Amino acid sequence: MFDRHVRSPAAMFDDLVWSVRQCMTSKRPPREPMRALVAGGRLLTAAILFAIPAAAAAETFEAVYRATLAGIPIGKARLTGSVGAGAYTLRLKGEASIPGFSNRFDASSNGTSRGAQLMPLNYRLSTEGRSARTIAVNFMGDRAKRISIDPQPDPADQQGQLPIELPHLVDVLDPLSAIMSQILRASQSDNPCDGIMRVFSGNTRFDLTPVSSDPVLDEIVCRATYRPIAGHKPSATSTGRSPLIVIAYPKLVSDGALRLPIRLEFPLSLGTIVIRRVS
Repeated sequence: MFDRHVRSPAAMFDDLVWSVRQCMTSKRPPREPMRALVAGGRLLTAAILFAIPAAAAAETFEAVYRATLAGIPIGKARLTGSVGAGAYTLRLKGEASIPGFSNRFDASSNGTSRGAQLMPLNYRLSTEGRSARTIAVNFMGDRAKRISIDPQPDPADQQGQLPIELPHLVDVLDPLSAIMSQILRASQSDNPCDGIMRVFSGNTRFDLTPVSSDPVLDEIVCRATYRPIAGHKPSATSTGRSPLIVIAYPKLVSDGALRLPIRLEFPLSLGTIVIRRVS
């Protein structure tokens, strides 16, 4: 087992890399089914939270998930990545489909790490199909610095949206870096249902706050509250209460193994989407 009370040479080197980087960079739509899946994609991306033991050498991981709505398959995704030696990468690639709507997506992120603290460098999301768009965000220091959206959204679709302002770009993580942050934070605690994730996707800003829930059989269950901050239409998200995303982890894992979520559930206007890990 990894001894968290002993600082390895690689971990101390990570601290040095982080400190130098800080000094160098620090500077204080659509129709209803489509809208539901886009919102669901945001929640899904931010909700796949899991834990990985801290290690000096880079470690890779992979998981496949399938999504259903009312028992009908509507999508699948493969999550891959690596973390270690002061750096991380993550990629989420898959597809979603319901009658009248089909989309493929490919998201990736990379950056530097110091313990559970991350400094993202680049985030990119490309979608193909009914909704085709590429979003890229480059980070510098503690903020999102450069944002590219191609093609730009139709101005008519943006009417009524809360604007994204400069304060919304500070102390944020992209969706995949938020996932990685939870991976590392959970590795240092027996309770993975902790903390607030401040997420900026390039066109939306939202918070996710996971809290502990009653365990179910051999699962550890978290419930994450989703709170939109900017880039959304209040009329489209004001339901009277924040949606709760259910995240279930296996209680027992092998020494040094990844604790990937085995089940996720979150409500949409069309019903509850259930995502299960299949490999």
